[in-house]
Amino acid sequence: MTKPLEELSVLIVHNSRYMRIIVSDTLKVFGFKSVIEASSNTVAVDTLKLNKIDLLVAQYEETLPPERQLPAMVHKAESTLKSQPKIVLISLSAEKDLIEQAHGLGADVVLAVPIVAKALFASISALFNTEQSQVRSTHYAGPDRRNCENRPTHQREKRREAIKQSLRHKG
Repeated sequence: MTKPLEELSVLIVHNSRYMRIIVSDTLKVFGFKSVIEASSNTVAVDTLKLNKIDLLVAQYEETLPPERQLPAMVHKAESTLKSQPKIVLISLSAEKDLIEQAHGLGADVVLAVPIVAKALFASISALFNTEQSQVRSTHYAGPDRRNCENRPTHQREKRREAIKQSLRHKG
């Protein structure tokens, strides 16, 4: 890791106090010393404006519109934030479309409940051990997935399949 875990600061955002406690206690076992909790996305953005946060572990609320999702709110407020944290979202659903949507909003990692401590630690370690280029635009901020070949829904493959389909219909 670029920094030891005990030097990284974490913000946990979840509407359930019990889930925040579980994630907080798990991260402290991993070695994180600075763990802050927030109960809502709005409180989280305010906290990010006041504190340098390295990692954001947050609830992905599937029912919220995209602009009210935390990654979008972080991107919108990025010029006023103390730092640009890595984002891990926790989803209640493991549905492929929802996971892709969460990644599209700018999440670095999306995990479905139940959260396994080993998977959470592996995901966080990978975030801080590997360099991944970042993309910033008016509609998206987050990891560059264009060259991420290990994703089953890679856009290049989708385009190739769309071209094949259109050629089949013409021929």
